[in-house]
Amino acid sequence: MSDDAKTPPSVHPSPYQELIGYEVTAWGPGHVTVELELDARHKNRRGNPHGGALMTLMDAACTRAGAIDPNTGEFYKTATVNLSTNFLAVAQGGKLRAEGRKTGGGRRLFFAEAHVYDGEGNLVATAVGTCRYAPATSAEPQN
Repeated sequence: MSDDAKTPPSVHPSPYQELIGYEVTAWGPGHVTVELELDARHKNRRGNPHGGALMTLMDAACTRAGAIDPNTGEFYKTATVNLSTNFLAVAQGGKLRAEGRKTGGGRRLFFAEAHVYDGEGNLVATAVGTCRYAPATSAEPQN
């Protein structure tokens, strides 16, 4: 395995991740933590964090939770097939933290869940996701 395969893809964030501004702060086989410092671009007309920002964090948490092979440490590209979300409360404080966990799966699909907490530690949203391992092409690296 190359050194690049051992480097989490969050070291090289995607253009969308850079646009939104979230960071992967902890990541290992079967789990991930994603955080977002809120600013005006993440808020709706009422000044609350937009549901789309929360969904972005939950999507990132679910797909990344299954992206590391627990046996080899190799990183896999993943994609969301389905994401079922529940919004529980309006987020307080200036930060969101999503914790993702792989809950099962097989060779092509896996299942994950995500919980989003606000800056005060309150649970504000949950998601259950079905994700797939995306095949790599010879033109692009796995991570």
